Amino acid sequence: MTAQPELTQVERDKLEINPDFDFRKIAETPFEKITPNELSMFKWSGVYHQLQPSFFMIRVVTPGGLMTTRQFGRAVDLAEEFAQGELCITTRQTLQFHWIRKEDIYKIIEGMAEVGITTKNGCGDVPRNIIGSSLAGVSPQQIGDSHKIIQMLATDPEIRDLQRNLPRKHKISVAFANEAGAQTLMNCQGWVPVVRNGTVGWKLHAGGGLGARPYLAKVIFDWVPENLVLDVARATVEAFRRHGDRRNRAFARLKIVVDKMGAEAFADVLLNILKERDIQGLEKIEKAASPVPSIGKMFLNGQEVIPQKQAGLNVVRVMIPRSELKTAQSRILLRLADDLGGGKVMFTNRQNIELHDVPEKNVAALLDALHAEGFRTSGHEHLPDIVACVGTTMCKMAVSDSPDAYHRLYDALAGDETYWKEIGPLRINITGCPNNCAHAWIADIGLRGKRFRNDAGGSDEGYTVFVGGKLSEAGKIAEELCDIRTAEIVPGLRKILNLYLAKRKNSAETFCDFCERIGIEQFREFLK
Repeated sequence: MTAQPELTQVERDKLEINPDFDFRKIAETPFEKITPNELSMFKWSGVYHQLQPSFFMIRVVTPGGLMTTRQFGRAVDLAEEFAQGELCITTRQTLQFHWIRKEDIYKIIEGMAEVGITTKNGCGDVPRNIIGSSLAGVSPQQIGDSHKIIQMLATDPEIRDLQRNLPRKHKISVAFANEAGAQTLMNCQGWVPVVRNGTVGWKLHAGGGLGARPYLAKVIFDWVPENLVLDVARATVEAFRRHGDRRNRAFARLKIVVDKMGAEAFADVLLNILKERDIQGLEKIEKAASPVPSIGKMFLNGQEVIPQKQAGLNVVRVMIPRSELKTAQSRILLRLADDLGGGKVMFTNRQNIELHDVPEKNVAALLDALHAEGFRTSGHEHLPDIVACVGTTMCKMAVSDSPDAYHRLYDALAGDETYWKEIGPLRINITGCPNNCAHAWIADIGLRGKRFRNDAGGSDEGYTVFVGGKLSEAGKIAEELCDIRTAEIVPGLRKILNLYLAKRKNSAETFCDFCERIGIEQFREFLK
């Protein structure tokens, strides 16, 4: 199809370049013969050109974050051969391969396809990997079947195959209960189960998204019958396709559409699309009485072992420092998951791993084996559980070295168990640029990369510190507290945390509650 001349170059590319590349053919094509436009369109296949010329990142798609050990084992084998022996867990519950040569891209894609894992729509202006809480399917508080909904949306031909020319990316979350673990409020679509008279229906939130301009989702429908969830999800993607901004990518997200229209008008847009499609039963869908969300606090709060709803089975949680999994570590986890667990590996949105279906009789032995191999199982949702993006090590847009900041904080503070237990629940997220891939906006303490001018005429690396973000209740975007140079990041954050310990009402007042009580202006005054 010939593109219209008035379209932006990105929009022209999406019409003129077939995103389903033959990467075997690409392997034989000299790098200089591949145009920048084609490189950009590789993303539709989950392939992203790294900061380093001729090297690539590949992201797989794992709906809900779950892999079998057979699937994970294949990823480990491929990483060992082609990705310098390392995998990275993402904040959207999947895996990335880094340092892939052009000649090896197809080997990763085909190798994962052999075990039922695709890279299609891993990146690009498409519906991305659908996420949920890591406890979906196993939590005693489970309502309905969120895994069924996730798989239904992830495999839907319209959403997956036809809606591949959106204004920008589209992100969907499905919760297993009314709790914040599925990050409902920061997604384009956020589905939360509701029970009425013993029947499970779903509440639709829409318009969440972070990036440089953060928005929290609004409630669109209070009740969608389960048999209409797919139709409404399709309509939401279609509404974005029709109404998203295709002239200015900075404003091209669904969050802008919903914010401009308002929740009620957006609900009408969805209903009109459903009527166009002659969907029956629309009278059963209830528009939101209020657009203001009310999400419960997440159930995860530092547990190492969580009893499942399946009698006699447990979840064992493993922390993965900086989300980086070396081949040797991965093989240990694979062996333990098979020998002592249920042959399943769950990736979490804090870039850690859970081993599911561990029989009660194996829990102690599994913990002992993990600790003997150097794995940490304590500190989840507390100070040691830090999220960080790849920063300037691999990203073209980053201005700060997020992994370096991570290691400075982790090495200095995570080993002091007395200190971090006294602080209590605390989520620190570090992102290397305003795009906020590491979700600094919704953390207790969020660090966003920036540069400072120095006396020599150059610039020094540092961060803007944000505090008080959350995704429970109506949610809150973290507020700017101060700027700090990387060299001072450890004493700077220690000062913030010590101030909290000195000024909080009591040990039950969390850092987030403290920020809300005193307000950002008083917090700044305390720091002075």
